[in-house]
This record gives sequence, structure tokens and C-alpha cells, in this order.
Amino acid sequence: MIKKKLLFYHSPSKFTGGISILWRGMNILYLKSFIFNFFKTNNTLKNNILLYDSARTSILHILKFLNLKSRDQVIISSFTCDAVTSAVINSGAKIVYVDIKKDLTMNDKNVLDAINSNTKVLILQNTFGRLGLSLNTLKRLKKKKIFVIEDNCLSNGSKLDNKFLGNYGDVSISSLEVSKTITLGWGGVLKINDLKFKKKIIKSYNSLCHVNIFSDIRRLLQLYISLYFLKRPNFFGNLIWYFFYGTNIFRKSNYRGNLKIKKIGPITKKFYLYLVPYFEKFYKKTNKNFIFLNKIIKNQKLICAIKEKKNERIVTPRIAILVNNRDEILKLAKKMKIEIGEWFKDCPPRLYLDKTTIYSNRNSAIISKKIIKINCYFSLTKNEIYKLKKLILNISLIENN
Repeated sequence: MIKKKLLFYHSPSKFTGGISILWRGMNILYLKSFIFNFFKTNNTLKNNILLYDSARTSILHILKFLNLKSRDQVIISSFTCDAVTSAVINSGAKIVYVDIKKDLTMNDKNVLDAINSNTKVLILQNTFGRLGLSLNTLKRLKKKKIFVIEDNCLSNGSKLDNKFLGNYGDVSISSLEVSKTITLGWGGVLKINDLKFKKKIIKSYNSLCHVNIFSDIRRLLQLYISLYFLKRPNFFGNLIWYFFYGTNIFRKSNYRGNLKIKKIGPITKKFYLYLVPYFEKFYKKTNKNFIFLNKIIKNQKLICAIKEKKNERIVTPRIAILVNNRDEILKLAKKMKIEIGEWFKDCPPRLYLDKTTIYSNRNSAIISKKIIKINCYFSLTKNEIYKLKKLILNISLIENN
């Protein structure tokens, strides 16, 4: 039974009270346990898994490995973020943006129609738990010898026909950054699926430098502090937040400028390996939260972009809802101290837009103005789930009146 008096945690971006969308892919108990068992942790990765400083640098490394020329084209979804754009532009290749369908997957016809003699790579974006293209389209891409990088950053742990997403491209990448299903603070994971590339990719990877030990410790300290304030929000949270960022103790993400490709730090790598046995537990809890909240959304006759099908397991950090009164809903959420995400205001992103080609973005431009995203992280408490349910009910009142 849920108590009437509830304690809701803060947005760790400001260390004040409320339910955040950042750092929720981890629980401080696992970090404390890792520290206690540091010297007992295995340090061996599977030989087709590589760990990077970030997901975008893992994309950049693969694009550079493919030795793309300035005329070569990379097809990506116009419903994406600056991190993907930055990686492709830094590789020297050209971006071609294609549109999405109502369920946020890439438009298969757009993809096939946009292909020309300069098309070398497609970044397959699995958005909020669903495979980004049909299996038939993926077969056709293989016949055309187009290299497929599967972007699984928002779908890590999802399954289609009992097969994990992340196994459909020549390689796949996933993210360990602050707003993802599982976070270590920073980091990207590359999985090599087509083994004919394995030796050369690993050889190239082994030539990279690690994040230095001081930066590695600083990032884990940031993770620890952020998780601490999730549990113990502080009245002076804003001042504490500004202190850490103002003194550069906390690291900031930056998509602009030249990206430096580095391996993940050695301590963060050990933390990742420590957590691997718990991944399935995290995925199942996230999926359970998704199903529960999705059912409420459906009962309230709200438009959920992705509903789980019988042959799917949807694992995603957030549930996407399409609304007509977004500004009013954002004000309501702020009042309830719930941080809900939007998508980015511009789809495709404005970053380096003058260096890209927009094949089509009609649906993505419309949907990006209507979308809100509600948490379903594994770390949510019963009280927080209760408050999210209350938020959905209030959203329904706004949308249906």
C-alpha cells in the first residue's frame, strides 16, 4: 500500500527534489557494492565487445575504420540527436537524413529511395525499444553491400522474436551515458556482429588511448555524487550543482568541435564488468515499468508512439507519448516536480545542418513538436511510479478537455 505522504527525489541536474530523467539508469547501492568488491571484479570483456569514452566516439571510430571519403554518404534518421550528427560530420562523410513513421522507426521507402552510388553506411536507429527498419529492408541493404551500424542507445535490452536488438547490424553501438537505461555516467559499447571485420576493428581499437586515470576517477565521483543526491535531495541543491559545474569538477558533454576517440577508463570498465550479471534484472524491471505505465496511457486514450507487440520485449529509459498541449503539460510536470523529456526541437538537428542533405523529414518535424517522454527506469520506486501514474491521469484531463 502506498503511503499518502510521499518523498520524491530531485532532478540531479540541479540536486533538488523531484523525479529526474538523468542518472536514473543506476542505483547507488550497485556503485557502493562495486567499490567494496573492487579487487574481486573480473576484468575480461567478451572478445566482440569494445568499450569507448562515449557512444558517439564509437560511431566515429567505425566510420573512420571504414575509411569514408568526403563524397561518401551516411543515411541516418532525421529524428535523432546531435551526437550522431557530430560523429558522422567528424568522420568527413556526408549525412543524408530520412523520415520516420508514426511508431518512430525509420521510413523503409525513404531509406531505399535515398540510396545512390555514394551511399556506404546506414545508421539503423532503434528508437525507444523497437527495431528501426523491417527485416526485409535490412536484407535488401545487405545485398546492396551497405554497412549497417545499429544504434541501440535507446533500446538496450529490447528483443524481437526473442533475439536481442543490437544483433541486426554489421556492428551495433549502445550508450552508458546519463539518460540511458543503464548508466555509468559516460561510455559507449560497440558490439561486432559481422566477424569478418572483427580482427581489423580490434586491431584499430587496441591502438587507442584510455581516458586518463584522473578523469576516470572524476567521472565516477560525479556518478556517485549524483546518485547520492537522488537519495538525499538537498535544500541547497542548486548551489551545490552550480559549484560542481562552475569549478569543472563535473564533466560536460560537448558535441561541437573535433571528437577525440578514446577507450573507456580502466575503473569504469571494471564497473561495467561488475554490472554485466545484473543487466537482465535491470532490463526486466524496466520492461515491467513500461508495460504498467503503458497500460495506464492506453486506458486514458492517450497516444503512445510505441506499444509492445507479442513478439517484442520493449526496454527503453522513457515512454514516448504524442500530445497536443505540450506546453501546458510541461508546466504541470514542473509543478509536480517531475522532469519529463521532449525530443529535440529541431528534427533533423541544426548542428552542421549546412553540411547535410535532408531527403525527407516531414513526420519527424511534426512528431518532434508533439512528443513527451515519461520515465520507466528500473530504479523507479513505488512512490515514484505512483506519482507518474498521477501525472498521466492529469495529462489525460488536459488532452481530452
